[in-house]
Amino acid sequence: MKKEILTISLLIILSASGKVFAAGTIIINEIMYDLPGTDDKHEWIEIKNTSSAPVDLTDWKFFDGDGTTNHGLNEPPKNGGQGSLVIPANGYAILSGDAVTFLSDHSGFGGILIDTVMSLGNTSDVLRIINNEGVIIDEVLYSKEMGAVGDGYDLERVNDYSNQFCASQYLGGSAGLANVPNCFVATPTPEPTIESTPTPTLIPTVNPTIIPTSTPSLTKTLNVSPTPLLTSGPTVAPTIISLNINEFVPNPDGSDEENEWIEIYNAGETEVNLSGWKLRDASEKEYNFKDEKIAVGGYLVLNRPQTKITINNDAETLSLISPKGDVVSQIQYSGGSKEGYSFARYAKNDWRWTNLITLGKVNEFSQENKKGAVLGESESNISPSPFPSTTPLSGEETSSFQKIIFIALGVGFVFSIAVLIFMKRFIP
Repeated sequence: MKKEILTISLLIILSASGKVFAAGTIIINEIMYDLPGTDDKHEWIEIKNTSSAPVDLTDWKFFDGDGTTNHGLNEPPKNGGQGSLVIPANGYAILSGDAVTFLSDHSGFGGILIDTVMSLGNTSDVLRIINNEGVIIDEVLYSKEMGAVGDGYDLERVNDYSNQFCASQYLGGSAGLANVPNCFVATPTPEPTIESTPTPTLIPTVNPTIIPTSTPSLTKTLNVSPTPLLTSGPTVAPTIISLNINEFVPNPDGSDEENEWIEIYNAGETEVNLSGWKLRDASEKEYNFKDEKIAVGGYLVLNRPQTKITINNDAETLSLISPKGDVVSQIQYSGGSKEGYSFARYAKNDWRWTNLITLGKVNEFSQENKKGAVLGESESNISPSPFPSTTPLSGEETSSFQKIIFIALGVGFVFSIAVLIFMKRFIP
């Protein structure tokens, strides 16, 4: 009987918290909730299997924050889906409000695509993935303050072990690919300081006292100062590191081997020492930085003889990787390059070919480059990365969410105690 009471109490507490999680193998990884123009049929989320074994989503549900209905997942190829309901280890799947429209928006997508019902709020919403036993496997609360508001980007989870989301570096997101969130925060560790106190002193005092016993007593009083306190110094504000691949020449006049180069720009708030950073191309070839530094607003030009990285003329992907392994900046292009031109950042998510090559300077473009559509996009099928400008979820928002959870847990605990008292009095 006691075991049953304990079980019932535990279930009540878990229910009151609003969340009942299994060992989280499936996580909500990307959220495309507010697109330019109409959102109808264009919204989607990406889920990821973080385990080392396949996961079958048969009879699983998706909650999109609309009312109390949990929506079923249509097994591909129903309603235009593709693949299956089984997500491989470390694999991805897209849940789309309209699979046919998703494939139209993302031509060439070859991953798992599952059609479901979806209507995501543009201000905020709660999303849940629910398994075939009705257990919430993952729950995400997002809001417009996190970014990706009607600008063509989506929200991406910072990593598999974090609840933080930031806007993607890619226009249109990175469906079916590793996330490239547009935030990288380095927080310096404050050095501890020792609070000065007086040196301990020993003051002996002799107080002979007559005690009605056969032996007199000698007492000694010790006046010792408190142990010095070790306290942390003042709070140090996080420093934003914002490095971008800014310009490169894949097909220079003359010898490619001697004249190719890549330029990196520091748009952040502090000088950056690149020791531990890497530059990687599509073939996974890497250049490991040594002790190069980039001042605030400064440029660093790396030539091919130095990096040994070959920039392919037809298609290439260049990635700048932090010491933590985060892809901080990435640019992709295909469709061929222009001889004697550099490929340069014109604006946020806007790269263009230019014959005004500006080595180590602010990028320049001719009037021809500035007119009409983005030349780089129309001619080279770009998937570039924008300036890191997304503000992570603030501590105040996180604190408010935690307060709600703690209140719910407290209500559940009080309710469980009441149930125990009731059962003890009225149930034999």
